[in-house]
Amino acid sequence: MITFHAIGYYSLFGLPLGLIACRLAPAGSTARRITARITLAALLLVAATVALSY
Repeated sequence: MITFHAIGYYSLFGLPLGLIACRLAPAGSTARRITARITLAALLLVAATVALSY
C-alpha cells in the first residue's frame, strides 16, 4: 500500500534524477522538454498530495 509518506520518500529519489536527466539532454531537444514536463508534473503531484493530506 502506498502512503503519503512513501510518495514523499520516493520523490526524494525521483525528482533529482529527473532534473539530472533534464540537464544532460541537449538544450531545446524534445527529450529535454518531455523530461522537464514529467519532472514538473511529478513535483506538482507530490505537492498536491502533501497539501491534501493535512
